[in-house]
Amino acid sequence: MNPLRFLHQSHPITVKLSSSLPNLIKSLSATLSLHRSTDSIETLKRTAHAGNPPPSMAAAVVSPLNVCVKAAAGAPNILGDCPFSQRVLLTLNEKSLPYNMKLINVSNKPQWFLEVNPEGKVPVLELDGKWVSDSDVITQLIEERYPIPPLSTTSEGSKIFSTFVTFLTSKDPNDGSEQALLNELRALDEHLKVHGPYVNGENVSAVDLSLAPKLYHLEVTLGHFKNWTVPEDLAHVHAYMKSLFARESFVKTSAAKEYVIAGWEPKVNP
Repeated sequence: MNPLRFLHQSHPITVKLSSSLPNLIKSLSATLSLHRSTDSIETLKRTAHAGNPPPSMAAAVVSPLNVCVKAAAGAPNILGDCPFSQRVLLTLNEKSLPYNMKLINVSNKPQWFLEVNPEGKVPVLELDGKWVSDSDVITQLIEERYPIPPLSTTSEGSKIFSTFVTFLTSKDPNDGSEQALLNELRALDEHLKVHGPYVNGENVSAVDLSLAPKLYHLEVTLGHFKNWTVPEDLAHVHAYMKSLFARESFVKTSAAKEYVIAGWEPKVNP
């Protein structure tokens, strides 16, 4: 029966309906609210299952983490060129974790930093009141503590960074260091051709977040110091680099090119 029909009936009935109407509205509101809450929970579950971070979920439940990273050479208030520091920052950003970034002038390390981290290396992350060093250890602990979205992978890293450094600092054009780097890049290109667009497939993983800063340093420094670029025929590597460098997390955490060059200058021209 249509409840509005009661409005045209006798006064007692109208009064009775009027007294119960607020309860009826309250009951309907509670039911609608419950449905909305259930839908929201299910949405979060589906989002997490798909490997994506629920919007603002991490920021809502996690206190900002303290992380120390390298400051730029000659500019202590600007993010520096350390690829291992950027790897940790990339991981925090990809997991939507809030953090307080503390820039460390590695040429003049503050006393408080040396007290909590006697080795004086960056990056370091504070977890449960303890400072943890080494980007491998830090990113693994982050993955274990905050598994959504998952970034772990069974894929192994390559030797691109070590061969890049050898080639960059080499003064002998015939020592084979360029070819060694090319071999690693071609191996990556073949892997991406089959398994791409990322190392582990469709979704970015910990290996990508480790490689991205290293490939960025490779591109910037070899172009500057040796006028060298990744061969054009390595199309999958080029697409991979373009995709990684365009990610919001990378744009937010990468050092300016001039600071990357300044950071490598003493190693290239000691």
